[in-house]
Amino acid sequence: MYSGFAWYDSTDLLLVYRVSWLRAKARFFRWSEELRLVEYEMQWTINWFRWKEGQWRTRLSEVDDEERPPGFDSYCHKQVALWDSLADRAQSQFSALLNQPVVW
Repeated sequence: MYSGFAWYDSTDLLLVYRVSWLRAKARFFRWSEELRLVEYEMQWTINWFRWKEGQWRTRLSEVDDEERPPGFDSYCHKQVALWDSLADRAQSQFSALLNQPVVW
């Protein structure tokens, strides 16, 4: 007897379940990959801030006293402080997130 439902047959219903499961599995793997990438991006951000801080420290030490334009030291120290504070703030913000367990 025909019931009017396309998935009345158990093989059709099994196929629907299988497709739904595969889609959910693919979605899970995409989100797992996204989570890993975000964790890496947080660390890359901190590393980049530290690199910029080091770059300004290097600029400050490479220029001789006679060749420095007025305000050069102040600007370099300001940039070092800026990148250091950005790195420290990112480290404190991200460490709270990175130390949390992942709950699926």
